[in-house]
Parts: sequence; structure tokens; C-alpha cells
Amino acid sequence: MRRQPFISPIIADLVYQAVTGVSGVQFTDPLPCPNCMGMVISHDMKQRRFSTVYAPEGEMHIYVYVKRFHCRDCGQLCYAKAPFYEKSRFGSPIVDLCLSLSEDHTFSHAAALMNRMGIVINRGTVRKTVQTHSHEVRSTDLFGMKLPDSVLALSTLVTTADPSQPIRGCDVLRACRIDAGYLSEGHLVSDRIHNHYWSDR
Repeated sequence: MRRQPFISPIIADLVYQAVTGVSGVQFTDPLPCPNCMGMVISHDMKQRRFSTVYAPEGEMHIYVYVKRFHCRDCGQLCYAKAPFYEKSRFGSPIVDLCLSLSEDHTFSHAAALMNRMGIVINRGTVRKTVQTHSHEVRSTDLFGMKLPDSVLALSTLVTTADPSQPIRGCDVLRACRIDAGYLSEGHLVSDRIHNHYWSDR
């Protein structure tokens, strides 16, 4: 029987919270029409899969909601800004995690590590993701494993959110590094997580 890779429970919980805590979040901020840069008007709201995770009842899809707009000038449908890279089947933190883990591990081992974190993914999907996306991923070493700063910041957002208030889409975008202006602040968030986990060890 093949041994399962060891993952610190802290890391597993941190990643799982990040990729499940955004369930139901809405993204509604419009962008100019990508075809003609024209003005857009509200059209409808689309459900989009952010991640698939292991749950007690089996595999579970985590969905977010992305507003669609209709261009008044050329008629094209376009989406609000959302935490997805172009040509990606799932949320940007999942892509970042594939890229970060694949720097130090084979595709098979990276997939196995993500499975231990509660994410449903296989070797082929990790490989295709790495081949499709080549951007640099800022990461932080936590217990000997490089985790994307986007995942760390998203976990911080989810775990510190007010339970009585819905998580805002704009805050998720900042955590996921979709807003470039958040890069430096987001890195401080991951530093605080790193210092918290290592301070008494």
C-alpha cells in the first residue's frame, strides 16, 4: 500500500479553510467590455466552481457567484472581476497552489499533497495547470512547505471574518492578489501567519 504524504494538520486546516470559506461569495464589480471597452449593463448572475473538496459526505463543489454584464455598444457578454485566471477551471488560489508545490515536487506528489489538504485533484490536472499558467507565485515557507501568499491571505480573511456579515468579493480579490495594489499588504498578512505558527516552536 502506498504511504500517504505527511501534511501538518495546521497546513491542511489552513488550506481547507481558504478554499471552502468563500462558498457563496458574490463578485459584482464590472469591468469595461473586453471587446470594445464600451459601457456595460447588468445582465445576470452565474454560478462558478471555485474548488472541489473532500467532505464527510463525499466530494463537494464550492461555488461562488459572478455577475455578468451586457455591453451596450457591441452586445458582448462579459464577467465581473473574479478570482479566476484565464483558461482556468477553478479559483486562482488552487492554480497558485499547483504552481507553488510543483516547484519542489513531482506532479504526482503535488496532487497527493493537495489531496491531503482536502482538495480533489489529480496528477494530470496539476500538470495541465502548470503547463497553462506560468506566472510567478509569491510564497511563504510554513513547516517546510512553500504555500502561496494568496492561500495564506485568503485563509486569514476567512478565519477572521465576522460570522454575522458575508465575506465581500472585493476582499477575496485582494487576498487572491487580483488587485495588484494589495501585494505588499497581503505579504504582511502571510508574514503574520508565519510568525504566529513559529513563535512558540
